[in-house]
Amino acid sequence: HLYSLRILSSAQTNDLLNMGDAISDVELAYKLYAREEAGVFPVIVHHFESGKREMDLKSGHLAGAGVFGMKMLGFCSENPQRGLAPLAGLIVVMDVDKQQPIGILDGTPITFMRTGAAGAVAARALARKDSKRVLIAGAGNQGRAQLLGLATAMPALEEIYICDIIDENSCRFVNEQNGKFPNLQLKAVPYAELAEIAGQVDIIVTCTRSREFFISKEWIKAGTHINAIGADMPGKQEIEPELMANVRLFGDSRAQVIQKGECQHAAKSGRISADDITEIGEVLEGMKPGRRSEDDITLFDATGMAIQDLIVSAKLLEKAKQLNIGLEVEF
Repeated sequence: HLYSLRILSSAQTNDLLNMGDAISDVELAYKLYAREEAGVFPVIVHHFESGKREMDLKSGHLAGAGVFGMKMLGFCSENPQRGLAPLAGLIVVMDVDKQQPIGILDGTPITFMRTGAAGAVAARALARKDSKRVLIAGAGNQGRAQLLGLATAMPALEEIYICDIIDENSCRFVNEQNGKFPNLQLKAVPYAELAEIAGQVDIIVTCTRSREFFISKEWIKAGTHINAIGADMPGKQEIEPELMANVRLFGDSRAQVIQKGECQHAAKSGRISADDITEIGEVLEGMKPGRRSEDDITLFDATGMAIQDLIVSAKLLEKAKQLNIGLEVEF
């Protein structure tokens, strides 16, 4: 036969996934990217019906880890009425040495986990070491991933405030997550009190679909770290551009954050340029400084990279092989 490949169901993928591993994997991906031993290719997006049906192809390589591949996603806004998930997709992992497929996995749980890990890696590297209080703005699925990531990477955290534009969402979030993190106090914050809380926390995470900013410059105290997770395509926005021009900026990929991350708005209006952005991998590798003082306001702009999905998937497939989990198909 030519080759064999392993296929994992989403249940099997979920069983094998854990946030601690995802954090190490994403950290490695960032470091390889900084060392130019990993790269991403232009994302392909096609709208069948604008806002209703859309396909995305994200691809990349991690030559330094011996894998390459892609994530193919579909989005259909009408699926919930059919009892189906709006997003579905596959990740295909290939081997650099033999140039053959290794495995196929469900994209959804991997995307969830790697995005939570991406935020956690940045906060651990850039936030003040004595950080205790976190505000998560956006009580959706990604809010859950960010909470899990931070709780895993930064065990000294104490209080997590959850805020959403719809107050009942934050209450539901807290009720749902409360028992899962015994060392953390989770509190729902009414949207009306967002400004007040934003000025009292050490770390702010924004993970919404917003297209206009809701975090203002004047609220933010010295020493705060911000993870800007939501903006990952043109038009999305969570942070006031004037704030972006007055913080130390970090991103997953300099090229991507300027084009489609939170940085896009401040870049368009000439407040910042690509030179103002340090890649998180450069900090993790010791090539460039991260936080320089207790008073720095640091901001990490996450746009998401195929190499995050691919490294988490590759490691998961290795684990599945050792444990003999999944379906092995011979071609």
